[in-house]
Amino acid sequence: MRVCSFLFIAMQLLGKACSFSIKRLTSSQKLIGSEQESGKEIASFETQFITPEFQSLNRRALITSVIASCAVLPKSPVALAEDSSEAQQKERFTSAEVARLLSPIPTFTIVDKTGTPYMVVGEDAKMSAYFFTSFGEAERVLNLAKKSASRGLKELQTEKNGERKAAGQKPLTKEEIEVEVGLNPWESARISSVPLDFAVTLSNRGKLKGAYFRVAPREEDIDDALVVDKSDDLEEGKVPLFYFDDLELESGKENWSGSNKEIPLYFQKGQLLNEWKRRNPKKDIPEIKTTELFSLLTTLVQATSNSDADLEKLVIIAPKDSENKAALCEKRGGIEKPFKLGERILVL
Repeated sequence: MRVCSFLFIAMQLLGKACSFSIKRLTSSQKLIGSEQESGKEIASFETQFITPEFQSLNRRALITSVIASCAVLPKSPVALAEDSSEAQQKERFTSAEVARLLSPIPTFTIVDKTGTPYMVVGEDAKMSAYFFTSFGEAERVLNLAKKSASRGLKELQTEKNGERKAAGQKPLTKEEIEVEVGLNPWESARISSVPLDFAVTLSNRGKLKGAYFRVAPREEDIDDALVVDKSDDLEEGKVPLFYFDDLELESGKENWSGSNKEIPLYFQKGQLLNEWKRRNPKKDIPEIKTTELFSLLTTLVQATSNSDADLEKLVIIAPKDSENKAALCEKRGGIEKPFKLGERILVL
């Protein structure tokens, strides 16, 4: 069993934890709560950077500053020894350019009708919200959560009615069920879409007023990456990307770095294979390679004028239909924010 597997985490948190929430919170007659943060950090963060349009210049400044922080991650002794010479070299990419690499890529997260994010608490006591790299994974997890909570509520209702029957009382009425059993917290949930640069920004901030934010790949993508990389584990929060050394595309327009050539990186191995077969139907499939999203970003931010010339050609390809699904999420969300900071819906 891989502890890092998001599927395992989702099953554990959204399945087992839901029935625990129902039993624990029945006495207070609440299953779910929208929690307004009183801390100045969250409040000022939301006021300064998040707008209904989700496109403020201040938000962009935040994203680029956080991406720039990738460059101050702990370095190896070899890297430290090279610092004196590299300090004289020109920065290869600006943080704003790296943010432009990410911004076209949609991610998908679970929020309520107003855009307040759902957070779950696991056995490690960490309160986390997730940004999924595919709409299908977000939908699967939300459906799993709804079914798990519904099953727990029905079991509790049956238990309550059994106790009432033994006491010679009538079954619970609809109003009594809402008070003594509770409502399914996930029924008002929807899937919202935010760009990958926003998701990466929150993930890189680490713990924010007691909460963690994670970018979550599909379970299948984790499995494929471990097979390709011949590894046994992938740390939670890490996102694999698949590519071919020999796949370089001509682009009709300049990419995020100004290059007209592209080396595509894919979240899904199958999408990479399909693209190769479409372009090279008579050629053998080359060796599949993998890299990792956050490691890639660190490399780009730390790159200098002497770094690999191919870095400027890298582009990240969103899963198929992501753009259409993101547009659908925006339509369903209406005038509400896609993601509200400063509030949360906590499912224990």
